[in-house]
Amino acid sequence: MIDITYGMNMAVASLKSSKLRSGLTALGIIIGIAAVIATLTLGSSFSDYFNSEMDASGSNYIAIGSMKDDLLHEQQIDVIRNSKGVVDVSPLISATADVTFMGETKTIEIYGVTEDYQNVTSVSMEEGAFIGDKDTFMAVIGHDTAVDEFKNEIGTGSRITMTVKNQYGEDVTNTFTIKGVMETPASMITVGSFKTIYVPIEVLQDMTGRDFYSSVYATAESMEELNETEEEIKLNLLRNLGISQREANNSSALPIYFINQAELMEEINSMVSTIQYFLLAIGSISLLVGSVGIMNIMFVTVTERTKEIGTLKALGYTSKDVLVLFLIESVIISGLGGFAGAMIGLIISYFGAILLGMPASFPLSMLFLGILISMIIGVIAGVYPARRAARMNPVDALRTV
Repeated sequence: MIDITYGMNMAVASLKSSKLRSGLTALGIIIGIAAVIATLTLGSSFSDYFNSEMDASGSNYIAIGSMKDDLLHEQQIDVIRNSKGVVDVSPLISATADVTFMGETKTIEIYGVTEDYQNVTSVSMEEGAFIGDKDTFMAVIGHDTAVDEFKNEIGTGSRITMTVKNQYGEDVTNTFTIKGVMETPASMITVGSFKTIYVPIEVLQDMTGRDFYSSVYATAESMEELNETEEEIKLNLLRNLGISQREANNSSALPIYFINQAELMEEINSMVSTIQYFLLAIGSISLLVGSVGIMNIMFVTVTERTKEIGTLKALGYTSKDVLVLFLIESVIISGLGGFAGAMIGLIISYFGAILLGMPASFPLSMLFLGILISMIIGVIAGVYPARRAARMNPVDALRTV
């Protein structure tokens, strides 16, 4: 059998003799591998980043939302708080307000919360402190609202005026002092804190005239007990609201809904996987086109080198030797294309992660994966042309003009 090193030298010499054609042949592989590697790496980076952020917030919250007004009152909050496995509870109400700062007015979402909201949602403060239960006209502002919403930046100690509609449609206005500015949230349930303002829940209730809550957030003792705690809250709350077991079994008809952090993580990961599969399918099409390109070029190469094949066989090269020579050539061109494509894909994912604000990674395993996939494609695409070359009759091949 032909020496592999000798065969590689012959293949490299052949590729060098037609650099442009070799480059164009590898282009399809380069694009396909780059797309696949960038998709896998970015998807993996996002999934790791998302899960680490969710874990940082405790991964054990339960959100209880109301599908209609005047349903969740203090009595229901007590039911939730007294349910087995519940550690912290924080009710919430929301309203839209006209917020004025230094003569400029913007419409912003306002949340009324308790002191426990900080623990439940793992809120971090950029400056100042979070709302306390004894606070009155104090407010905590989201980072984006503080920095971008108004011409002048809002900071701790700034005073803003808020106007909301009460239950009778009348304007109610109060002035608040900014107690703190929130950092970018770690928990998905505080994603609204980018462009929201938080005030004491009793103050917002007084302003709006509402004695019910929009939603409630609770935390379980641990991630392992999350689902069990949710079921306990659900059972107790539905019983308190006078909802029968038969109605409870029809979740779409319930006036309340439940979301826990584990379910949210699962849904987001599933969504990321779906997007990855879609993008991988597109990248696979490029790989298919690239493999067809390699096969076509190898056919052309076999035709152009018919006399060379005849000469090799006349010199004693076996059909197996010729087969191996052309397979090596196919694998080298696809392997080089795979290496280039993997490098490009990793570079794209690296800078893409930075632009998206995620930790950038450069996993060498993806580089090897790209080379391996491309070499497998090279073998598959090169087998048929190589077999055709190997089966040539040396006499007929030497007669070719």
